[in-house]
Order: sequence, then C-alpha cells, then structure tokens
Amino acid sequence: MTSVRPGAPSPRPLRWPLRIVSHLPTPSQTVKALAFAALVAAGAWTAYRYAQRAEIGAIIERAAHRLDVDESTLRGELTRYDYLPALLSLNPDIADLLRHPTDPVLTARVNRYLADVTTDSQAAAIYVLDLSGTTLAASNWDQPVSFVGQNFSYRPYFIDALHNGTGRFYGLGSTSRLPGYFYAARIGAGGRELGVVATKISLDSMEALWKRGDETVLVADANGVVFLSSFAGWKYRTLHPLSAAARARIDAKRQYGGPGALADIGLVSRRRLTSNAEIDCVSPPNSLLGGTAHEQRAIDFVVVSRTVAGTDWRIMSLTDIAPARKSARYAALVAALGLSLAMIGTLYVLQRRRAIAQRLAMRETLERMNDELERKVARRTGALARANKNLRNEIVQHKRTEATLKATLEELVQAGKMALIGQMSAGITHELNQPLAALRTLSDNALLFLQRGRQHEAEDNLRVIAGLIERMGKITAQLRRFSRKAPAERVPVAVERTLANALFLVEPRLRKEEVEVVRDRDDSGRAQTALIVLADANRLEQVLVNLLTNALDAMLGCPVRKLSIAVRADAEDDTWVEIVVSDTGAGILEAARERLFEPFFTTKPPGAGLGLGLAISAGIMRELGGTLKADAPAAAGGASFILRLRRAPGETSAEHPQSDTNRAGHGAAYEEPR
Repeated sequence: MTSVRPGAPSPRPLRWPLRIVSHLPTPSQTVKALAFAALVAAGAWTAYRYAQRAEIGAIIERAAHRLDVDESTLRGELTRYDYLPALLSLNPDIADLLRHPTDPVLTARVNRYLADVTTDSQAAAIYVLDLSGTTLAASNWDQPVSFVGQNFSYRPYFIDALHNGTGRFYGLGSTSRLPGYFYAARIGAGGRELGVVATKISLDSMEALWKRGDETVLVADANGVVFLSSFAGWKYRTLHPLSAAARARIDAKRQYGGPGALADIGLVSRRRLTSNAEIDCVSPPNSLLGGTAHEQRAIDFVVVSRTVAGTDWRIMSLTDIAPARKSARYAALVAALGLSLAMIGTLYVLQRRRAIAQRLAMRETLERMNDELERKVARRTGALARANKNLRNEIVQHKRTEATLKATLEELVQAGKMALIGQMSAGITHELNQPLAALRTLSDNALLFLQRGRQHEAEDNLRVIAGLIERMGKITAQLRRFSRKAPAERVPVAVERTLANALFLVEPRLRKEEVEVVRDRDDSGRAQTALIVLADANRLEQVLVNLLTNALDAMLGCPVRKLSIAVRADAEDDTWVEIVVSDTGAGILEAARERLFEPFFTTKPPGAGLGLGLAISAGIMRELGGTLKADAPAAAGGASFILRLRRAPGETSAEHPQSDTNRAGHGAAYEEPR
C-alpha cells in the first residue's frame, strides 16, 4: 500500500482504479497465455503417453524373454525324470514285489534299490504302489515320515496312471505335507497290469532362482491357484475367487493346505495391452509391499503370461509399472520445459523484431523533428545573441556573489576550528585537575616525611610524583589523539591493577569524604583479579578516574556514601568483561539520562564542571572497542555506569607487562601514602 505523507494533498479517487486497470492483462494477452498453457499441456501429455507406452513395451519384451527362459527351465525340470519308469520297469524285483507283496526280503531289497535311485537322480522320493493304491516300497522307507503302507488311490496321478499309463500332479504331500511335482507310470508284465511307480520332484530350486530377479514370477494351475511363486505371500492363493465346485474338487484331492490357502489375491484386470499382456492391479493387504495394511498401497503391474507347454499351467511375470510411469513423468517434464523454452525463444524473437521496428519508426520521427528544430534554431539565433550579452552580465554578478560566499565559508571554518580548540583546552583542564591534586598531596607528604627524617618514604613519593608528571604528558597526548579520532592501541591489560591505580589517584578524597569502597566478590570471597581485557592502560585508567570522581561529586552531602565497584565476566557472553561503578548519590533524572554523553552537558552546579568528562570517556571506550552506558536506576537510588570491554584471548592470569607500566607510574596499587 502506498503511504501518504502527512499534510500532502490526497490523490484523486479516480487514479487508483485507472492505475490498477492499466496493469491488468488485455483479452488478447489472456488468450495467448491460455493457448501457450494448452500447447505445453498437450505436449507434456503426448510425451507422457509416448514415453509410458515405450517403457511398457520394453517391460513386456523383457518379461517375454525371461518367461522363455523360465518356461524352458521349468519344462526341463519336469521332463528330466521321464526316464525313471522305464528304468524301474527293467528291475525284475519290482515286478516280483507287485506279485508277492508280503515277501519281506524282496520288500527290503526293493526299498534299498529305490533309495539308491533317488540319491542318484536327486528326486524327492520314489515309491511303488499296487493296483489298490497302497505303497509297497519307497525310497524313504527308513525315515520318520515314510510312504510305505500309505494309500494314495485318491491322488489324480495314480488314477491317471492306471487309466492312461501316466499321470502328473502338483500338490502337497498328504504324508510329509511338503509340496512337490508327482509323476506316475503304470508297470505291467506279460500283458498284465501290476501296479504304479510314482516319483516326487521338488521345485524349490525354481522358486529360489526366480527370487533373484526383479520381476515377480508365478505359476498357476488350471483353477488359478498359485503353487510356485517368487513372492511367498501369494503361494497357494488364487488369482481370482474360486467357485464352490472347484474348491470341493481341490479339497477332495488334498492338493493344497496351510493357513490362508485358496484365499483370493485380488488381481484386478485394468487394461489389455496385447494378447498375452495386460495391466493388473493388486490392492492391500495383498500387495507386494511390506509393512502394515495402512502403510501398503495398491500397485499396478504389467502382467505377461503364457501356458506352459504340455501342461494346463500358466506361467506369469508381474513387473511394477511405477518406474515406467516415473520415467514418463520425467519425459513429460522435459517436454514441457522444452516447449516452454521454445515458446519463450519465439516470443523473444517476435518482441525483438517489434522493438527494432519501433526504433526505426522513432528514428524517422526524430529526423523530422531535428529538421524542424534546425529551422527554429535559425529563427532564434538572433534572440540568443541578445540574450547572450545579458547572460555575460549575470555571470559577472554571479562570480562576485561566489567570491563573497567563499570568504564567508572560510570565516565559518575558522570559527569551527577555534571552537574545537576551546573544547580541547577545556578537556585538558578537566582531565589534569586530578593528577595536579595528587601531585599537591604527594608533595606535601614528601615534605612532611623529610621533616620527620623519613627519607625513604619521601623518595617513594618523589618517584610517584615523577610518574604522575610523565602521565600528565601522556594525558595531553591521549586527548590530542582522541580529538583526531586516532585509533587507540589495544593490548592485554589487567583490569584489577588498572582499577587499583585509579583508586590510588582519588584516595585523598575517599579518606577526606569518608566514602566506603565496596568490591564485589566471587563465591570464594576473593575479588575478580584474573580478568584481562584488550585496552589501552592509560586511557582505561582515565575513564575509571572520571567515573570515580563523578561518583564522589554525586555523593557530596549524602548521609550514606558508598562507592561500589564490580568486575565480572558478561553473563551472556564470557568473551566480554564488565566494570560496574555505582554510588549512593541522588541518582540521575530520566530527562538528563538521554543527554549524559553530550559534550558540555552537565548536572553539576555552575562552575563545578564543563560537561566533557562523560563525552570524552564514551569516545575513549569506542576507540577501545567497548561501550560505556548508564545502567537502569536501582531501587535503592544512586547512579551506576557500566564499562564493557573485550576479553583478551587466552589470558587467565592477572599479571601482565602492560599493567607493570601503570604500576611503575603510580607506585603500589591502592595503598595509603606513608
């Protein structure tokens, strides 16, 4: 929303709707935008359909090739045992056993022979049945689960072998409950039927081979029951719901069993692709995904199937269509981007041609205007010549005015320089008062010591006086550098030692005015003496002396005179150190708090100060990379100022060479003059 400046005339009401309407697209632009969007959408949809069709075609081709291999392997596995009936019929002991089923010696010999053949052929089991379907001898005769004595007359492979000569059947063993493929052949001698020889084959190796591939491979019988599958969850389940008659036939054969047997997988046909391929959907909880039913989702598969030659079985390959659709989406996205870029390029070329045509038309217009302008210039040349004379006269007058302005500006600059010199002189006078007072006190003490014959103490005071004189020279140099905005030298400085030197300078006033100095202590009762900051020792001492002097001035006439000093690490950021100076004076009024650091502003009585101390101290703290601020007023009254300086990196000791310079200048830190 556009803001309106107070006092400015309000805009006319009709400008807002007109301005909004001017930015709305025209009907022609809207039609072009819709046409562009429709073209991009059509191109993306076409690319999606084409890419999906191509991906599905590739899936069908790969699945068909794999089914060729899988079907050939399965047929080879089923026919590799066709030689066994002929081989077994050559053994006369089997025919003799069928004629004399109660002979124990003959039974034992046939059992051992069948066990040897089973081991050599790697079949699951081989057994001999009489015409009633009772097993007379078996390769597993000596195992806990033996076929000997079991009757299998209800099994389809036995019935088909008696009537047709051979029989085939896949199902669970009625004795072992292990799945297998059963192949049976009729045995006779002298034109007489004697019995049936059956072979059980395990097809677990086929399932293990299929599980190594990416697709799901399964084999279903004529009823649609899946009995071989690379996905174990679908085994012995139906592709489609079984009729009651089909379920009764399967139960009569005892073909399948187990929990969930003959349950519907829920394979739903969605779209026919070719004669042997279609897209089917499997919904939870029958999908191939793991997890709970809530986590599963419906999956669309490309299903390629064919009939296994020589059987009524159907082998099927199921491939998830999601990768194909993902590739199609990528193709649609690329097509949309390509069409968008092509359209943008076309629009750019058209716009460029239009801009060139506009420039050519504008050039022709400018040429016509230039010709007209030249004619006007020719007519006005005389008028300009007359005006030129008047202009020269005005230029002379302007030069005189400019000279006067320059002289005035020089006078203003000189006046500013004089004001700055006056401010510096006042600052020097203000900052040297404390060292001069200390010099007076030390000289008086030195004279007193000499009169008493205490020469050693007098010499100490004279050395301190020499240090103070040297420091007065440093103060003037520091004030000159402060006025030039020169950067201060920042080195590690021990806070406690600098504070002790500052207290030493104001010690006479502390004693005279009976001011109690309170130092904050840590939990162990010791002062914070190990804090070292980055600063200039002399300048930091200057600031501290100024704050201490201001505190003493503020407590004049107060019944309680207590000067509190705290040195601590910042609670929020321990890379900073805070020095807090507090007094019990009358405090600072809220109106004066905002102007405390302005030059020449003071709350002291007239003649008691120039109002430069806090301004100069704040400037020094800025040069040292720190801050100086007045703290919020406490409930007990008084004023509090906080110095904040950067902590020296890697410093943990209070001893530092920089602090020794201060100590040499002022003697022992904060001890009474002797």
